[in-house]
Amino acid sequence: MLRPLAVYSLLRLSLFAIAYVVLALLVGLSAPIALVLALVASALGSLTLLRPQRDEVAQAIVRRRTERAEARERRRAALDDPPPA
Repeated sequence: MLRPLAVYSLLRLSLFAIAYVVLALLVGLSAPIALVLALVASALGSLTLLRPQRDEVAQAIVRRRTERAEARERRRAALDDPPPA
């Protein structure tokens, strides 16, 4: 699960950095305004541009939760089984 989440987070951060550089350096907006607008632009951009990565993160989370629930049930079943006589 860590790898898809790390990739998605890095891509989100990259989108934000690119938006900030464009707004602050190329357009010439002041830093606070550029930060806010870059945050909004990167959030909106990630909705469409990063959909496959977001879906992969969601699948990894579901897969991990399922594996943990199955392992928990196996441990419970092992504890409930009487010891061999």
